[in-house]
Amino acid sequence: MLKTNLPLLIVKDTVLLPHSEIKLEIKNQIDKKILSLSENSFNNYLFVICTDKDIVKDNKFPIYGLVAQIKVKLELPNGNGTRVTLCGIQRAQAINYVLDKDIYNSSLIKIKKSDVNPNMEIALSNKIKSQLNELIEMNPNIGNSILSSIDNINSVDELTDRVSGFLELNYERKSKYFYEVDPIKRANLLIDDLSYELNLLEYERDIDERVSYNLDSSQREFLLKEKFKVISEELGIDNENPEVTLMKEKLSKLKCDSVIYDRISDEINRYKLCNSNSPEVGILRNYIDTMLSLPWNKSTKDNEDIDEIRNTLNESHYGMQEAKDRILEYIITKKYSNNKNTPIICLVGPPGIGKTSLAKVVAKALKKEVVKISLGGINDEAEITGHRRAYVGAAPGKIIKGLERVGVNNPVFIIDEVDKMTKDIKGDPASSLLEVLDKEQNDHFVDHFVEEGFDLSKVMFILTANYIDKIPPELRDRLEIIELNSYTVLEKVCIARNYILKKLYKEFKIEDLNLDDEIITKIIKNYTKESGVRELERVLRKLIRKSICYKLDGINFNLNNLESILGNSKYNSTDNYNNDIGVINALSYSMYGGMIVKIESCRFPGNGNINYSGNIGKEMVESINVAWAYIKSHYDKFKLELDDITKYDYYVNLADYNFVKDGPSAGINIVTSILSLIKDKKIKNNVSMSGEITLSGKVLKVGGLKEKLVVCLENDIDTLYLSNDNKIDINNLDDIYKDGIKIKFIDNYLDIFKDLFKK
Repeated sequence: MLKTNLPLLIVKDTVLLPHSEIKLEIKNQIDKKILSLSENSFNNYLFVICTDKDIVKDNKFPIYGLVAQIKVKLELPNGNGTRVTLCGIQRAQAINYVLDKDIYNSSLIKIKKSDVNPNMEIALSNKIKSQLNELIEMNPNIGNSILSSIDNINSVDELTDRVSGFLELNYERKSKYFYEVDPIKRANLLIDDLSYELNLLEYERDIDERVSYNLDSSQREFLLKEKFKVISEELGIDNENPEVTLMKEKLSKLKCDSVIYDRISDEINRYKLCNSNSPEVGILRNYIDTMLSLPWNKSTKDNEDIDEIRNTLNESHYGMQEAKDRILEYIITKKYSNNKNTPIICLVGPPGIGKTSLAKVVAKALKKEVVKISLGGINDEAEITGHRRAYVGAAPGKIIKGLERVGVNNPVFIIDEVDKMTKDIKGDPASSLLEVLDKEQNDHFVDHFVEEGFDLSKVMFILTANYIDKIPPELRDRLEIIELNSYTVLEKVCIARNYILKKLYKEFKIEDLNLDDEIITKIIKNYTKESGVRELERVLRKLIRKSICYKLDGINFNLNNLESILGNSKYNSTDNYNNDIGVINALSYSMYGGMIVKIESCRFPGNGNINYSGNIGKEMVESINVAWAYIKSHYDKFKLELDDITKYDYYVNLADYNFVKDGPSAGINIVTSILSLIKDKKIKNNVSMSGEITLSGKVLKVGGLKEKLVVCLENDIDTLYLSNDNKIDINNLDDIYKDGIKIKFIDNYLDIFKDLFKK
């Protein structure tokens, strides 16, 4: 039967074992030739190698393979291929492969059988049969026909081939049986695989039993509860869960509308009937607790004593008169009007000037509860309007959480950092905040978690922001904007003496350190750089700590030598050094308040181009380009030679790289700096200006005037040029900000040119 030479057939991704069959569809022309050759010349026998690699290309033919016989061969219609059934006969060893007209012929020899201990062979056979029988009993999906086919087989060699061919193994595992010629090793492989299948079935059975037990327990618990409920009703026995009883007691004391009462009652009944193992129990409990904790109709009475409110506001904060007046207006009009709409105030100003603390003092003055949330960095609408209960971990939004926490429906609600909300794919929280703040609709604000309208019309909202232009426009329209400006040095001295130090002396339980105004002024100028007084308070706190430590150590505490106590000065007392030609003082407004920015220009041989540097933004780049275009187009009015422009390239730099300079207020400064360079005219450092310029030379109004005037006062600038359009803004400022400064209002830049360059 076994031929010395047989044609080679390579079978990919399928394993054929002795005493088993496989069905293949052959479409490759070479494989078809191999089948025909086997059929015509080798009595349907051929040599089979099973692999998942391209052994021909790699020229790595295996030593062992399988002699197989073609049992069925059927040509498919329309030339779509050949369907063939191969039967595995026995393993053989290939000693040579010869390529002849695209067909490999294999030279084969029989595999020498290894000696097997008869007792071991019987033991292994019995073990395999026992495991197979147990596997068939545990898995009803496996037929038992295999048992009859192996009943009388005691040869481990044949038994392992038949059983391994029966098992559903992956290609990698089954190929090990194909190439393993030692029957004892195959038997051990088979015992391991049968053990694995048995353990897997055992685990599956255990899981099924536990699932069935839990299901039966849940059904039994539900039925028993229902029966017990009916029996208890018949006998008049109170069988209610203590948790449900407590919920009903809270509901009976809750002040709310009938709609809310009925909704909570229905949810409690649902909770009572719900299975304790149900995932809905936790969600229902959380929802009921939230509904019972909300102050639906619980309010506090406002303080209406105007004098007391005024004194509280004045004692806590210096200045801020506009904000204080607005609070007093609200109290007075509420007393004489039926209009219950509360104002929505937005305090806008630099960090550290007391926006949040003022809002808290408003609550204290009105004797209201206070709740505070921060919206900085929020980009999810659900943070405002809550999550729907269908989601895992659902919770109410920040508004409802705040009211739940404070316990009344008319608190002062502080919403910090409304200018720092972000908008992305998760939604637009600013749009969600509109419903909260809109007096026309917030009397029935619906949080997605609560799903019932809550009246927010009694809440007094106070918002805070650092930059008014970063508040979303649709939100800004609903707010009463009150701008809180930077403090002057004099104001900071007053705040330090009358507010901060009094608080710190009381906190540290010490006596007055005799800090005079001169020392406080030195601290402000040399150790702080801010619009407000937050850093000033930190420095004064450090000073007091040092005084206590010095006293305990017996060291002399000398306030006249601040450097020995606070260290070297952190900031220069003035940024207004003497100007060279081409340098001009510009005034900037940032989160630190006002500051001087030196604009300097230089030139070198070129073609009339302009470059710039100094950590500047897009608007400042436009200012530089417009200023340069204005100079080039009006060179004759400035008495310039055309060569002064076309023969040179100009460079403009804005000194101080620590912050981004941007905003429409430096146009006239840039023009003056370049003209100072061309005219070889030095502009004194006691002169400054602020305004944007158009191509025709018109000077436009600017903002941040109070902060810029404070900078002028602190840096000995006594002459300031501003647009005529800023005259109203200047007139509205207190005289303390204008005393000692000569403000010149101009309409066109030529007014500045005549004043500075034609004297």
